[in-house]
Order: sequence, then structure tokens, then C-alpha cells
Amino acid sequence: MPSPSHTTEFISLLTSHQTALRGFIISLLPGCPDVCDVLQETNIVLWEKKNSYTLGSDFKAWAFTIARNKVMKYWDKQKKQQKTTLSAELMSAIHEAKLQQAPTQLEHQLTALQSCLQSLKPDEQQLISARYSSHNDLKSLSHTWNRPTGSLRVTLCRIREKLRTCIELRLKGGLA
Repeated sequence: MPSPSHTTEFISLLTSHQTALRGFIISLLPGCPDVCDVLQETNIVLWEKKNSYTLGSDFKAWAFTIARNKVMKYWDKQKKQQKTTLSAELMSAIHEAKLQQAPTQLEHQLTALQSCLQSLKPDEQQLISARYSSHNDLKSLSHTWNRPTGSLRVTLCRIREKLRTCIELRLKGGLA
């Protein structure tokens, strides 16, 4: 059974790669209305196999391989229904090209956000986490933090502005 930190890290990796996974599946199923279904099936397999993933290894390559296998199963099913399909060789070529592709703007922004969150003071990190990770509203936070709602609203606004500035600087400086 994986540790809670393994599960937390896995969830973070899974969610941060959703855009890339969707783009990859779209590239293998151009114009296909079933992309969302294949992505969902891929996510299910990724979650079921989370214990076999080694933290620190290339999550993107691992996830793309599973997505590719799901697409191949989708194409096999379509073949049986006599619909046009891409060859396995072409899908392999697309798979390799996508793995070599530079990170997207969104991936750069997410990396910058993660770095900027780490640069916050510990109490700022806790407040951001309490507000957004736990989906607490300001009223419940005001009780927990023993601060007026208006005060928390101003503090969160200042922290968000600090994060926005940090992200912009990292993206302009190529630090993301």
C-alpha cells in the first residue's frame, strides 16, 4: 500500500499532466468525439496502477504509454466496427514526437506556480492551501484562523498578487 505522500504526489502529477494527456490523445484520435472517454479510461488505468509508478521517474512517458495503449484498444474496437484507423507505426511515431515535444505554456505556468508557492512564507502557504486545496470558504476560514473575514479576504488578495507577480517574473526570465 502506498504511503499518503506517494498518493498525494501521484495525484499532483496526474492532475498536472491532464492537459498534455488530452492533447496527446487528440493527436492520436484527430476529430474523434470519443477523446474524453479515452482520457477517462486512461485516468482509470493510471489510478489503478499508481502503486507501480516509481516517484521520480518520467511520469509523462509512463502516462503517455498507457494512453497510447488505450487509444490502440479504441482503434481495435473501431476496426471491428469497420471504421478507418491509424496504423500502429504512425501511432508510435506520434507517441515519440509528443514525448520529445517542448513543454506547453500551461506546463510552464504550472511549474512557475509551484515554485512561487514554495517561495511564500509558511503561514501564507498554509492559508492558500486551506482556502484552495481544502475548498474552504472565507467564513469557515475566519473561524479556523481566528481572523475577520474581511481581513482574510485582503490577505488572500495580497498573496494572489504576490503569486501573479512571481509567476510573471519567472515566465519572463525563463525560470519556470
